[in-house]
Amino acid sequence: MSIDWSKIVFTEHVTEAAIVIGQTQVVIDFGAERASYDILVYEAVKGGGDDRYFAVGTNRDDAGGYRPTAAAATAEEAVQRCLSDAGIFHRRRVKQAGG
Repeated sequence: MSIDWSKIVFTEHVTEAAIVIGQTQVVIDFGAERASYDILVYEAVKGGGDDRYFAVGTNRDDAGGYRPTAAAATAEEAVQRCLSDAGIFHRRRVKQAGG
């Protein structure tokens, strides 16, 4: 089902709103450190400023843990930044563990 978001009236109390436009699952593997992420990609329909898109990753094994989040002018760039942030986080954990 497709929704015409231009027909939705957001009151002044709704400061930001976004719709899910894509999702993927990725596995990051650094040998000693491995993580599976569900990545959701959003497009702002109200608010959001210059960066209309953002991506949020949730670690499937630690949903309350680190959640990489990135905003960008394109959906693809937001996903790429989110994945980069997740990779940096896990590389740091490997280095801190002496690996």
